[in-house]
Amino acid sequence: MHESIQLALDSAPFLLKGAILTLQLSLGGMALGLMLGFLLALMRLSSLWPLSWLSRFYVSLFRGTPLIAQLFMIYYGLPQFGIEFDPFPAALIGLSLNTAAYTSETLRAAISSIEKGQWEAAASIGMTRWQDAAPGDLAAGGAHRIASVGVTALSAW
Repeated sequence: MHESIQLALDSAPFLLKGAILTLQLSLGGMALGLMLGFLLALMRLSSLWPLSWLSRFYVSLFRGTPLIAQLFMIYYGLPQFGIEFDPFPAALIGLSLNTAAYTSETLRAAISSIEKGQWEAAASIGMTRWQDAAPGDLAAGGAHRIASVGVTALSAW
């Protein structure tokens, strides 16, 4: 029993380093994934078909392959083309790209769920479509929409 306690105490600094690294990767991946996901959602809703198609392709690719395969491709596959990363940036990039694919679909659905009448009301007072969506409808009309982004981000981890 005494040996087990000593082993736990000896391992504590390593476990703490791992916990800090996990927290950094999680928060960084979620933050970068949310930003890229918002851009991808706007691209998907764009009337320009190349942007919409590119976003759809990206989401299909990253949602259709396992995260571990994406991480292996970034860390071991890209050096075959002369692009090398240290382990931490490779993991951060992989987690961010994967999170962005899932988050973009959640945000796209949130934007698409705004009723036509709300868009028309905003246009009648001189607001553009995106002025209306950003602070008003997405935040006020959808605590459940924002919560679903958080659930999406957490479920990827």
